[in-house]
Amino acid sequence: MPGKRTSDERKFKLIKAVGDTLTEKGYEAFGLNKIAASAGVSKPMIYEYFGSLNRLLKAYIAGKDSWMPYLETLQLPEHPTSEELKNCFITMLQDQFRFFHQEKEMRRLVHWQIRSYNPLMRATCEAREREGARILKLADDHFRKSGISLKAVMAMLVGGIYHNVLHDTAGLGTMAGIDLKNDKDLDIMLKTIAQIVEWAFNAAAKEN
Repeated sequence: MPGKRTSDERKFKLIKAVGDTLTEKGYEAFGLNKIAASAGVSKPMIYEYFGSLNRLLKAYIAGKDSWMPYLETLQLPEHPTSEELKNCFITMLQDQFRFFHQEKEMRRLVHWQIRSYNPLMRATCEAREREGARILKLADDHFRKSGISLKAVMAMLVGGIYHNVLHDTAGLGTMAGIDLKNDKDLDIMLKTIAQIVEWAFNAAAKEN
């Protein structure tokens, strides 16, 4: 169907143009004219295919936010063991570190998220939080009487991943002597993520 293919191609071009604009000029440069020009289509096309600039941005964010599809596809038993949960959190955090370190668009998206309030980003964060809470709840029984907060551990690790990667890619040098441009140091960071999660689960098991 040529008509549908052309429509899909134009939609793809517009969504890609949002990413190109974000990567090259930052979220401050978002505007109908710039995105339409980058996509090589007329401005009315944005309204025709998406209805508004906000809906186009929403389509872009939905396609680029790595946490939501990752969390939604996590496969865990209804009653996972402590070992299964521990491995799940380690893999999830290590995968997020690798992805965030490699994907410039995702870094720009998070930078936009933390720099200024935007209803679209707020909605994305809230949806992400709901999915994350669902996974964290599975570990409640393992941590309930331990005095250890897995939520706090996860919050600090995710925040640490974001800050370390953004610090590195901004060209600000090393942090505590760790250089993420060095494969050996990158491996140390991934190993340390696993060690921190291991500590939390082992410490909780001793208290229960």
